Amino acid sequence: MRSVLVTAVAMAVLASAPAWAESQVDELLAGTLKQCRGCDLHGVSFKKADLPGVDFTGANLAGASFHRAVLKGAIFDRADLVGANFNLTDLTKAQFVGANAVNALFYRANLFGAKLDNAKFAGAHMQYARMTKVSARNIDLEAAVLTNVIATFADFTGATLRNTNLSSANVANSDFSQATFNDAGFGNAHAGRTYFTGTSIALTDFYGADLHDANFTDAKITGSRFTTADMTDATLTGARFSQTFMPDAHFQK
Repeated sequence: MRSVLVTAVAMAVLASAPAWAESQVDELLAGTLKQCRGCDLHGVSFKKADLPGVDFTGANLAGASFHRAVLKGAIFDRADLVGANFNLTDLTKAQFVGANAVNALFYRANLFGAKLDNAKFAGAHMQYARMTKVSARNIDLEAAVLTNVIATFADFTGATLRNTNLSSANVANSDFSQATFNDAGFGNAHAGRTYFTGTSIALTDFYGADLHDANFTDAKITGSRFTTADMTDATLTGARFSQTFMPDAHFQK
């Protein structure tokens, strides 16, 4: 039964693969090839493929589709993933260190425990993705859409979040220390016990956000809105607020 399934998937994949890449794709799908470091498989469809632990370090997978694929523990370090499709994909503990995933799709993807350090996810669509316990230090999320994402106990230290949409996201117990927020959306987000230590926050909307017990030590906040946000027991030691609407609706000049 498995051989029939592999053959069917392989035929669909090979239809979109460059002729010279056919053998690599066939071996990957059959499970006989576990690494394709530096491979050029741009535009290939791996839809619903079973590829756990495969090493794609440095590969060119721009425009490739992994829709509904199983990629537990797969490695995409420094890979070109521009415009790739990871919608509904299982990426549990996968690695994207230094990867270029600009404009990639991760709708409802499972990224539990994944490593995204120093990766470029600018413009990525990650609505409803599961990102609990991800390591995303220094990640570039400019203009990325993370509405309703679940990213609890995650590490976003030093992240770039310019024009990033985190509305209704759950990032409780996560760390955004030394991150940069600019023109970002955090409305109605759940961020209790989250760290914003030394973070630069400008023109960002926290309207109605849950920020109880959050830590804003030494944060610089300007031109932002915290109207109706819950900041009960938040730590504000050394925090500087200017031109900002506070939770009680007063304007801090």
